[in-house]
Amino acid sequence: MSVRTTLVSHPHSSLPFRYIDLLKMRPTLAGFVTLALIGSAYAQESNAELVAKLRAAPAHVDRVALLTDKQYVFDFLNPASGITTGSAGHTVSANAENYPAVIGNGVSMTIGYLGPCGLNTPHTHPRATEINFAVNGTLRTGFLAENGARFVFNDVPAGAVTIFPQGVIHFEQNQGCEPAMFVAAFNHEDPGVDQIAQRYFGLPPDVVGATLGGLGVEEVAGLEAKIPNNVAYGTDECLKRCGLTRPDPQLTSQRQPRNDGNVLPAGYSGPPAPSSTPAKAATAPPASTATTGSKAAIKDMHGGNGVKSAAGIKAEGAASSGSNNGTDLTPLIIALVVINGLFIIGAGVGLFFFLKNRRSPKSTFDSHKYILTPGAERTPMYESGGSGTPKKGEYYDPYPAAPPAFKHDNEE
Repeated sequence: MSVRTTLVSHPHSSLPFRYIDLLKMRPTLAGFVTLALIGSAYAQESNAELVAKLRAAPAHVDRVALLTDKQYVFDFLNPASGITTGSAGHTVSANAENYPAVIGNGVSMTIGYLGPCGLNTPHTHPRATEINFAVNGTLRTGFLAENGARFVFNDVPAGAVTIFPQGVIHFEQNQGCEPAMFVAAFNHEDPGVDQIAQRYFGLPPDVVGATLGGLGVEEVAGLEAKIPNNVAYGTDECLKRCGLTRPDPQLTSQRQPRNDGNVLPAGYSGPPAPSSTPAKAATAPPASTATTGSKAAIKDMHGGNGVKSAAGIKAEGAASSGSNNGTDLTPLIIALVVINGLFIIGAGVGLFFFLKNRRSPKSTFDSHKYILTPGAERTPMYESGGSGTPKKGEYYDPYPAAPPAFKHDNEE
C-alpha cells in the first residue's frame, strides 16, 4: 500500500507553513485579558448551569451521571473559592455554591483556621444545624437560641464536639496562643450565614440608634465602620495572656451595602458594593494567607514545626491588618486577570522560541531517519538495507547544508 505525503515549505523559511503561521501570531495584553475574562465568566456560567441541572435531575443516578469523579473532591488546603478572611484567621466553606457534589445530599462543611485568640464572630446559620469538632486547640463557644432561652457556654477541648442548633446565635474563639483549627459540618447543602454585628448595624441607622436607647445616627455610623471582618481578634483577656495587641483598625470589608432604605448620614459612606445586592461574607485573602494558614494549622495538629507563636505574629498581624484595611474583591479580580494574562503571554513567548529553535535547517527532513538516494525520492534508512545505513550508536547526517524545499514520497 502506497501512502503519499506532501510537506510544503513556506517560501521564506525551511519550516513548514503551519509553524510559520503560528509564529506570525502576536500576543497582545488586551487580547489575553479579554480571553481570561471570557473564560472566567464561562466557568461561572457553566457552574450555574451544572447546579441547575443537578437540582432538576429526577433521580440520584442522574446526578451521578452529571458529575465527574474529580468533582466529588473539594480541597480545603487549596480552595478556589468559599474563603472568608479577617485579621485573625480565615474559614473555608464547601457548599452548594462552590461544591456541586453536595446538591441533593443535604450536607456541607466549613473548616476554620483561627490564629491565636482568633474569634469566629457571633453569627447564625438560618437553614442548618452545625456540629463543630475542635481539632487541635480549645474553643470557647456559646449560643443563644431565642427569647427566653438561657445562654449555653462551653470550653470545647481538642478532640471534642459541640452542637449549635439551627438558627441560634453562636461563636467560637481560639483560647490558645497558637493557631487552632475546627471542622464544622452542616445538615444542609446551603446552610447560609448571618454575621450578627454587620447585619444588625446594616439596618437603618435611626432604627439601630433607637434600639440602643437613643444613640445618634452619627454614633451608629461610627461604630458600624469599626466592625471587624470575621475572623477577628478575640477578648482582651486572651490577648493579654498571649502578649498580643489588638490592631486598630482591623479589616472591615464585610460591612452591609447601603441603599435608599438604610443610607448612612451625611459624611459617612458604606462599602463600595451594589445597593440592591446583599453583602458577601466571603472576601478572598491573599493566596499565601489562606493556603499557608491552612497548611500551618494542619502541620501544628501533627506536632510539626513552623507554626508561628503569638509573640512571633504580634507585630506581623498588626502590620498586615493596617495595610489590608478596606480590601474588596475588585483589586483581587484585576490582579488575577493580569496574572492570567501575563502567564498566557509567557507561554506564548516560550512556545515561539521553542518552535523557532526546535529545528535547525539541517533537520527539516529529520536526517536521522532518511538517507540520500538518487533522485528526489527518500527512503527510510532502516528499511533501505544499503551501505549508507549507520551502525548502532553512530550519528548519520547526509546534509552538510540545508536541503532545498521539495515534495517527497514514503513507500510502505
